[in-house]
Amino acid sequence: MAGKIVADQIEHSTAGSLDTKFVVNGSAKAWVHFSTHDNPPNLDGSFGVSTLTDNSSEVEVNLTTAMSDLFFCPVAGGGGSANAPNSNPSNRSLAVCVESTTKVDSEVYTTANTFSTCQCHIAVLGDLA
Repeated sequence: MAGKIVADQIEHSTAGSLDTKFVVNGSAKAWVHFSTHDNPPNLDGSFGVSTLTDNSSEVEVNLTTAMSDLFFCPVAGGGGSANAPNSNPSNRSLAVCVESTTKVDSEVYTTANTFSTCQCHIAVLGDLA
């Protein structure tokens, strides 16, 4: 038997504003889609990301809200060449690492270890500060 909840309104607030660390506990705290084919890369879609910083072969993802510590998990995937942005992601590696509680660094390389471009999809999992 399935359960059912019927409510006119459900709200969790702190001083009149929504406190997302409780509402989205266990889900992605931020996500972004951008293409390194664009120079500089643009936020094509995002949540919890303020800006991108283009550092030549690296793109830094700046979070709008700090994570609680440096032990959060950025995950990423990507693919597509400059002349075929929706193509197979083979022969490319998108690496991400934590730079600070508000910044994730990303780099795209080929299997020959040379800089490449692709469509990048990055999500951040962990606890907000």
